[in-house]
Amino acid sequence: MVFLRKKLVNGKPYWYIVESARVDGKVKTIFQVYLGSAEKILEMKKQCESLPYLKLKSFEYGKLAALLHVNEELGFIDIVNRHTDKKLIDGLSVGEYLLLDVIGKSHGILSENGIEDWFKKSPLAFMWKFPHKLSCQNFLNQMSYINLGTMKKIEDDLCRVLVEKGLTPSIMFVDESNWFTYAANHDDKSELLHKGYNKRHRNDKNQICVSLAVNEDNIPFIHETYPGNVPDSKEFSGIVDKIINRLTELNICSEDLVLVFDKGNNSKDNIEKVTSKMSFVGAAKANQAEELLDVPLSKYEYLYKNMKSHEIFGYRTKHQFYGSEFTTVVTYNEGTYKLQKSTYEANKSKIIDQLADLKRRLDSNKGKARCRSSVESEVTGIILEKYRSVIKYEIIDVQEGQKKPQLRFWVDEENEKKCEKKFGKNILFVTIQVFL
Repeated sequence: MVFLRKKLVNGKPYWYIVESARVDGKVKTIFQVYLGSAEKILEMKKQCESLPYLKLKSFEYGKLAALLHVNEELGFIDIVNRHTDKKLIDGLSVGEYLLLDVIGKSHGILSENGIEDWFKKSPLAFMWKFPHKLSCQNFLNQMSYINLGTMKKIEDDLCRVLVEKGLTPSIMFVDESNWFTYAANHDDKSELLHKGYNKRHRNDKNQICVSLAVNEDNIPFIHETYPGNVPDSKEFSGIVDKIINRLTELNICSEDLVLVFDKGNNSKDNIEKVTSKMSFVGAAKANQAEELLDVPLSKYEYLYKNMKSHEIFGYRTKHQFYGSEFTTVVTYNEGTYKLQKSTYEANKSKIIDQLADLKRRLDSNKGKARCRSSVESEVTGIILEKYRSVIKYEIIDVQEGQKKPQLRFWVDEENEKKCEKKFGKNILFVTIQVFL
């Protein structure tokens, strides 16, 4: 291991480059170079900068080295190349293109157009030499060798290597997401591009949905791409089947697995299906167990500390969901409570201010006349959907001698209390099955 060492000589610090190694069971210095004082090192650096054609540069190498090591451990490039039908030519293989894309994007948001500029500034430029440019079109050409069948074979082989290395999953976390695109779906010919609920609220754009299952070490285990107009709960049943098939192929018993998923996947059919196949941890909506939110915090017990060092408390009981009784735990996080309370108050204040401004404009008989529907549209645009049970309003039709409807609004205190009961809490229902 090479490192810098400071030595004090007559009370003054001097620096050396030192390499040490273990010799006969003891750590010994095997290499040492004198650099001088800090002032001398700075002078040498300035002299080097003034020399023609010579510049000192530093590179971030830790993440790159880790990813290259993972590639070697998994045989990632070889696995990708084994399943892509491409003739050997000078330059990067499909596997190397894909690895380069992964490494580049791990350093930040990066498009295929920006890969070449990033590559030139990275240590990889010293390690990989090839005769062509890293253009966006080159990337697209290489990725055309990877289709849905190819991806499954690559996933199968990678999972097989992970299991061989002892990373057999005992817990699987499943989540779905979507990405809107600027691609048009002409005549609805695309199987994937469709409009649907978008998490970025870009419902005007075609989107693609992806479900991903990762193990307890956050290592991806299986993914599924599906059309943008398919609800998560409908896709969930299919991803469960694929997880079971993958486990079967790897000689892993699905009955030993615990599946974790969020409430967006809940349905009676889905819960019954998962219950029959494996153990699981699911989340319920607050209105499915409102009485549990009334349990005082004094009955909660300390469970653990999360990654933010917040103490998590829980109340354990039995409760029925989807026609079956489950062990149920209501968790409470004081940090989440404060954050949700603060967010709620800020949004409520903003909504009330906007409604007050609208009421003031309507109370004034100046300006253009307005109809009831235009006021209704503006009000629903102001009140966020999740606040509509708390902030109520009434629109009074245009009276004689007036040009505009009138607005009355108020806070429903009873519903507000119900809303506040949910802050900082999650309702989890679980089944840890014993299969015979």
